Amino acid sequence: MSGGSKVQTTRTEPWEQQKPYLETGFQRSEDLYSSGAMEPAYYGTYLDPATGSYVTDPNLPTLAGFTPAEQAAQEAALTYSTSPLTEQFMGAAQGGLGGMLDYGQGAMGYGAGAAAPLTQDQYAGYTPFSGSQYGDLLSGQVNTDVFGPLADAYRTEAMGQLTGEVLPGLRTAITQNQAGGGTRGDILQANAVAAAQQRISDNLARAEFDAYQQAQNRRMDAAQMGLGAQQAAMGYGMSGADATRGALGQYPSTLQAPLSMTDAASAVGGQQRAMEQAAIDRDMQRYEYQSQVPITGLQNYLAGISGEYGGTSQAVGAGGPSPMMGIAAALAGNPALFTSDVRVKENIAPAGKWKDHNAYTFNYIGDDTRYRSVMAQEVEQTHPQAVVEIAGIKHVDYSKL
Repeated sequence: MSGGSKVQTTRTEPWEQQKPYLETGFQRSEDLYSSGAMEPAYYGTYLDPATGSYVTDPNLPTLAGFTPAEQAAQEAALTYSTSPLTEQFMGAAQGGLGGMLDYGQGAMGYGAGAAAPLTQDQYAGYTPFSGSQYGDLLSGQVNTDVFGPLADAYRTEAMGQLTGEVLPGLRTAITQNQAGGGTRGDILQANAVAAAQQRISDNLARAEFDAYQQAQNRRMDAAQMGLGAQQAAMGYGMSGADATRGALGQYPSTLQAPLSMTDAASAVGGQQRAMEQAAIDRDMQRYEYQSQVPITGLQNYLAGISGEYGGTSQAVGAGGPSPMMGIAAALAGNPALFTSDVRVKENIAPAGKWKDHNAYTFNYIGDDTRYRSVMAQEVEQTHPQAVVEIAGIKHVDYSKL
């Protein structure tokens, strides 16, 4: 505890020049509080003097309501959604889209069938030919039935030339050169007949060769025709898939189309309401500013006269030894020994506890400095070894407590 604690009391007052202004500021603050200016009502409300409660002013809304455009759009949307005509329209749209779906799914099935491995007859089904005809085209087979009539035609032609021109000419020449005929004439006629027959054979052979060549060339054309027809059928199936997707995609837009105009009207109404809400917010901000003007003015006024308003404060610190204590310590040669006799103290007041001993604040007689310590007479009762008497004055050795 080392000499106790020192308690110092300080009292101050405002400057004399400040006092009138402070009194005016405090009075204005009281006036503002008494008038209710420090408790302003919320925007859009006012204090009813008759009831003493706050009432909402319907002419000062804080939230913008729906505009006429929005209300019209909402009513149109409700009317459309609940109208029997809308139900009929939806039914017709569903029927039309259902037909498109059926068509698309049928085309998809047709294309899926074409995409599978096909037989020769199935390939023929995609062409103008029958199965047997398409098979002949693919195999390059030649129809020999047509050569019988062709051979008859060649024979008729050759025999007509032989009997009408060649043989009569030979007979005339033989008769002129050899009266009565002879063996040479028979040989010439035989050669003419053989030559005619050879021409018939050559013509038939040439016709057969040409027919064979044409049949071979048609084999590739027939194969390409079948593949092309298959790909066309598959493409038809893809078109069906596109039609199906298109039908499914059009369904929502078809039903939503009449609502697009109500959405547009609602958007216009939303802009109008936003503008109205902005105006309300501006009015609220102006109101809040104006309601704070008196208080802000008072704060500024008080800030202008700010300074030390005065008051009372106490500071507790370590106390230094009194002259009497210094003498006693010097005589005893013990720096922990301090005067604590109640007989040399005045203005004594309880000050709590210190190491289970009662502590007091006081000043020594003839010294206004305040200290805090124990009383030697009380310590002597419980710790007599810590009390020393010098020149009839009791001292406490704090090192023994």
